[in-house]
Amino acid sequence: MSRLRIAVIFGGANSEHEVSILSAESVLKNLSLDRYDIFPIYITKEGEWLYLFGESYELSKIDFTNRSNFVSAVISADRTIKGMEITQSNNKKVVQKIDVAFPVLHGKFGEDGTIQGLFELAGIPYIGANVISSAICMDKEIANRLFDHAGIARAKWDVIYSWDRDILDTYISKWEKEIGYPLFVKPANAGSSVGVSKATDLISLREGIELAFKHDSKVIVEKGISGREFECAVLGNNHPIASVLSEIIPLNEFYDYDAKYTSPSKTVLPAEIESDLADEIRAIAVKAYRYTGCNGMARVDFFLENETNAVLLNEINTIPGFTAISMYARMMDASGVPYPQLLDKLVDLALNRAKREVGENNG
Repeated sequence: MSRLRIAVIFGGANSEHEVSILSAESVLKNLSLDRYDIFPIYITKEGEWLYLFGESYELSKIDFTNRSNFVSAVISADRTIKGMEITQSNNKKVVQKIDVAFPVLHGKFGEDGTIQGLFELAGIPYIGANVISSAICMDKEIANRLFDHAGIARAKWDVIYSWDRDILDTYISKWEKEIGYPLFVKPANAGSSVGVSKATDLISLREGIELAFKHDSKVIVEKGISGREFECAVLGNNHPIASVLSEIIPLNEFYDYDAKYTSPSKTVLPAEIESDLADEIRAIAVKAYRYTGCNGMARVDFFLENETNAVLLNEINTIPGFTAISMYARMMDASGVPYPQLLDKLVDLALNRAKREVGENNG
């Protein structure tokens, strides 16, 4: 059987560029060379697409400023190509067919539906959520409204748009009265806790709003929950399965970017939690996954409130971290799906979805 041609796309023109490189390194090292021909595509911070040739996947050791490691390459939107166009050193263009794309891109331009739209135009099967599901889960306002509609419990929240900044005092009075401190302030569209802050008073709230507006034109304000934090990995298309749970015990004040990637928090895997509560969380994870139309994979994050023991959904991440310390793969491993097998399953899910959609389009 011939090997599948897989393009692993990483980097990206966003604030999570470095994390994407770490995730891609782990993915590349765990893809089976017996099953796949691998084509690593690096997107610079400026948005330039480059093909990394050679067989070294030690991305953390590569000098990305040294162009001798790369040639220009882009995914073509031409559906007759179904692959990428590579510009060789002699400026000759060659076409490389791609069987499946794996966007290992976190945040803006990675899990917001934009690159997924390119794959749809190109007719290339891809791993992860589709365009609309990616966009929904990336936008915390839209996702929150859908979860509210579905009756999935969340912390109290509100949104402010950039055009309402001149009446910020009105919003603040409302939040102080109806939600109360502490408050978490977040850009509506950002990942890995970028631009997120905790507000305990008026001064820190104003500072948090200004910080969040640097990353997006709308800002989410949520009630700070006193409780435990859990994560659940979901895998599948029509019949998704939920993993065992992991509990996050942040070493920082909250589970921010630094706690996730540079000074990792303590994790308890599998989580030490009553079986009925674990089952409830896993069921809600699958419900939220289905309600937002996810496919392939997602990590679903929760709070368990101390006072009421209520399960509160935090958010869905459609392209969770795949670094050596990231929890999605670790939770699936603890559920009996080791990392290499997980990657195989994700590829199969992408190909099966593409076949199903072709069949549906043909009636």
